[in-house]
Amino acid sequence: MKRRTFVKNGVLFSSSILLARPHSAQANPLTAAPVIQVKGESPYEITKRAVLEIGGMGKIISRGDVVMVKPNIGWNRTVEQAACTNPEVLRALIELAFNAGAKKVVIMDNTCHKAEDCYQRSGIEAMAKKLGADVRYCDETRLVAHNFKGEYLSKWPVFKDYLEVDKFINVPILKHHGSAGLTIAMKNLYGILGGNRGKLHRDMGENIAELAGGFPSHLVVVDAYRILLRNGPVGGRLSDVEMRKTVIVSTHIMHADVTAAVLFGKDPREVEFLQAAHAKKMGEIDITKIPVKSLTV
Repeated sequence: MKRRTFVKNGVLFSSSILLARPHSAQANPLTAAPVIQVKGESPYEITKRAVLEIGGMGKIISRGDVVMVKPNIGWNRTVEQAACTNPEVLRALIELAFNAGAKKVVIMDNTCHKAEDCYQRSGIEAMAKKLGADVRYCDETRLVAHNFKGEYLSKWPVFKDYLEVDKFINVPILKHHGSAGLTIAMKNLYGILGGNRGKLHRDMGENIAELAGGFPSHLVVVDAYRILLRNGPVGGRLSDVEMRKTVIVSTHIMHADVTAAVLFGKDPREVEFLQAAHAKKMGEIDITKIPVKSLTV
């Protein structure tokens, strides 16, 4: 798909129409928000249990909400190749959202490979439509400028669909990334962006941190059922995939990402975007300062 190029402070359309139903900011980012880590055989069941342990989907979603569930569907890969979010994790979240009273659940991502191929081969499109979710492909006519208010990332085009919702659930898959080190929830927000995203690879850690700081996630669910240890983010070889059979859930994006980095086997202090987020006082980078409840079911 042909993409337009945007400068750092460029504006696309008027931003006055944005945020008809604004995202609520997270509470004090320095507060050590709890993280739930659940391991088990079924990605569907461990997701449901993790959300229950965080207080239930009713704690996040109000009756009548329009809910965006944003997975990673960026690549034309199968579930077994661990480049895209597991559809069984998403199935649990869609069901929980509807059961909590959501009026509409939207599934959408700005893919890198051809969208139709990614949505279908990942298994996400068929599953989501079967449950009654609104499955959307990104439409460049719906790009609007959003101000992330960062030092490195200020105004950048975002698909309006992500702004016109009541709640945003961020559902990355944990995997290696050749440039960022890891892809988790902060990096997963690249999928809300239009424009020439390659420009953000310069000062990438700072940009990822400011992206997360300027666009709150109401709930983060990290799919670590299968993780891609090498050759990410695209992957392709089953030998690069390892079963961890885990999901991580939190209302705090940085604490979810720090916990996931530790599960991956990385020192969070060696992950550039987590270093940048910590320097911006977005949360704790020391896993011993984050209350993590771990369960096996």
